[in-house]
Amino acid sequence: MLIVIQNALAGDDDRLVIDMAGTVPANRMAVQFHCCAPYPILGRLTHSIDERNAMPKLLFPLILGLSMTAQAQDSIPIIFDTDFVMPPQDDSMALMLALQSPELEILGITTVMGNDSVERATSDVLRMLEIARQPAIPVYVGANLPLVHEPSEFARASYGNWYSDEAPPVPSGGYANIQAEEESAVSFLVRTVMDNPGEVTLVAIGPLTNIAQAIRAEADFAANVKQLIIMGGAIASLADGAGNITPNAEFNFWVDPEAAYTTLRSGIPIELSPLNVSRKSVLNKAWYDRIVAVDNPLTALLRETLGERFERQPERSWFMYDQIAVASLIDPSLVTTAAMYVDVNIDHGISYGVSVGGSDRWPGAEGAMQMNVQHDLDWPKFMALFVERVQRPLP
Repeated sequence: MLIVIQNALAGDDDRLVIDMAGTVPANRMAVQFHCCAPYPILGRLTHSIDERNAMPKLLFPLILGLSMTAQAQDSIPIIFDTDFVMPPQDDSMALMLALQSPELEILGITTVMGNDSVERATSDVLRMLEIARQPAIPVYVGANLPLVHEPSEFARASYGNWYSDEAPPVPSGGYANIQAEEESAVSFLVRTVMDNPGEVTLVAIGPLTNIAQAIRAEADFAANVKQLIIMGGAIASLADGAGNITPNAEFNFWVDPEAAYTTLRSGIPIELSPLNVSRKSVLNKAWYDRIVAVDNPLTALLRETLGERFERQPERSWFMYDQIAVASLIDPSLVTTAAMYVDVNIDHGISYGVSVGGSDRWPGAEGAMQMNVQHDLDWPKFMALFVERVQRPLP
């Protein structure tokens, strides 16, 4: 492994190359260690030294630190946007996977209403970070209502409590001791992306309200996002493309169709993980037993929240939605994709919130953008990854 160190006493083009054996040129210099954005400068050594004798000894701790930081640089910096609820909800298991995967560096978590209220999303995710022994990851509170969609009688009778203003229930182990940041989710999204242009990937696994508000708040936001992974939508022109809240609408897009419409047309490079690929999965008791065969705080939480359900209904199973979206960022070979133009219906009628995809634009979808749409999954390979990561020792 070669490490390049900039010569702090010379021009920008004068660099010192050190291999891991400590071999260096014979000269005297001060050296400065650099990390690429969004990582900070690791440190600076200002001693004038004779590299043939003293430099390997003096630099070894810094080289070690730099090599560790280089590994961190290989990871993908992400913002995790979620309508989080504790297990058995998919958001919680998706976050477990992200937290346990060194390929991903979570810069912050932004919460949004969806599965339940934004208050519950925030309360539950703070507690999850404590359970996962990663309480330093900051959490930012996002939208508590969609941009336009108002709760109807149908919404109140259907899945989801996104309109709730009730106090969140006590999560496993009690309310978290850590608190959310004072800065809003939208402010954090805009600030982080604009401070690190082209570097930050967004992983959005709930309604897209926070993302749409960030797009509207900063004209250059979309152009500076590296990539956006979305769990949402259902593409009827592909297999398994029916909806799960109305006959053709997927829940996340249906909760805030205007946000989905704004986001999908923004020009951000998007990989869409719709219901089509989710339906290639099945979390059943056999897989549950394999996951909890190793004991750690994450598997203990799954045992606490899923164990009784499987005891009562051993034949029960769940699709894995958000987990696939996260896993596809870790290992893109897990999914098969097709390049499609995708748009969202925002007419307040029978197709409100329905996503439509095609190989070409069609009348009414002139502003639709092309994106990668996941439609098939290497299920055994995905589950091997998920089980291995969740079973890993915690920090």
